[in-house]
Amino acid sequence: METDNTLETLICQEIAANGPISFARFMELALYHPTLGYYSGGPDGREPVGWAGDYFTSVDLSPLWGHALARWLHAVWRALGEPARYEVIEPGAGRGLLAATVWEYALSEAPQWASALRYTLLDRVSAHSPLRHAREQALATRLAQIGVPADGVRWGEALPTGEMVGAVIANELADALPTHCVVKQGADLLELYVAIDERGRLIEQAGSASTSELANYLDRYRVPWRTYPDGWRAEVCLAAEAWMAEVARSLARGAALIIDYGETAQRLYTRDRRHGTLLAYRQHQLVERPLAQPGRQDLTAHVNFSALIASGRASGLRLAEYTTQAELLTRLGIWEETVAIAARLYPYAESERHTSRGQLDYLRRASLRNAVRELLNPHGLGGFRALVMHKGAPGLRKLASLQK
Repeated sequence: METDNTLETLICQEIAANGPISFARFMELALYHPTLGYYSGGPDGREPVGWAGDYFTSVDLSPLWGHALARWLHAVWRALGEPARYEVIEPGAGRGLLAATVWEYALSEAPQWASALRYTLLDRVSAHSPLRHAREQALATRLAQIGVPADGVRWGEALPTGEMVGAVIANELADALPTHCVVKQGADLLELYVAIDERGRLIEQAGSASTSELANYLDRYRVPWRTYPDGWRAEVCLAAEAWMAEVARSLARGAALIIDYGETAQRLYTRDRRHGTLLAYRQHQLVERPLAQPGRQDLTAHVNFSALIASGRASGLRLAEYTTQAELLTRLGIWEETVAIAARLYPYAESERHTSRGQLDYLRRASLRNAVRELLNPHGLGGFRALVMHKGAPGLRKLASLQK
């Protein structure tokens, strides 16, 4: 079988040896294979995130997003009684841009908090890979420029277990956890597998579910899938429940903030959403063939926040709030900071609009405000859901509303 993608060859070999694999297994290999997976840089070793990659996140739009989350983290520290050591762990930290922005805010606006702050980046990319090396070097340069202490930021591999006092913060991570795909046929919930056709190409193939947990999952979240029409498809991410339990176990006391696109189960698994939410992205474009080019394109599915909340509660967390990114950022003062920064950095936009520097300041103000408006856009990033859960601190409620 001829192919120009080594990861595709490995996947085909596994299928040839053991039979069709679940989409969850395919997604695990396509995204997280230690050397060829998409998040490891794929076969080309390239950076997948950012303007030069395949998609961008909120941190790419404006540092004011990071400043707002820094205020949230600072509020958690105060609500915990201002512990002498305050751990922040970011799973799926990627390039570490949020860590740098949080430290920048802490050092300039909250030096007492900065003295307690320790930030850990979790990245499944191999520590020996060129992509990881490039990320570490770029971040180290940025941190040195800011003046972050040597022990202020470190890279890690996994969440700790019940050791930390602080916060876990995950942005656009849960949507990329490996998910099973299912389809309703008659009275049955079938699973969609990845198989090989007679020409050696990866194809989709329906079969009996690999585990009864897939139907149980939908039943547990009161999804009336049996009443839906044949051909109705959905994603069932059992891995998200397990991951949320790990988040809960990592905290001795503190809070977790998860930001992602998704809904509660009742809004996510509807009759009208017949084709599910599985998407593939490459070069900022939607791709209609999720099985094509494994390791070279991103794969995502909307998050069932009901599952995260239920799993968190079962593991000892309590719900603090479930809202949108727009609401969270607004209550954290992102717009007030935008206005203040615009006035401070670009003063000639009002006083000298008729001059060249006045026009330049006007355009800079507009650019700053447009970036923040996109972060607050209810039909885009602002519509992302923000989930806050906590442990060991009954007073932690509505953390985002706590003011400096």
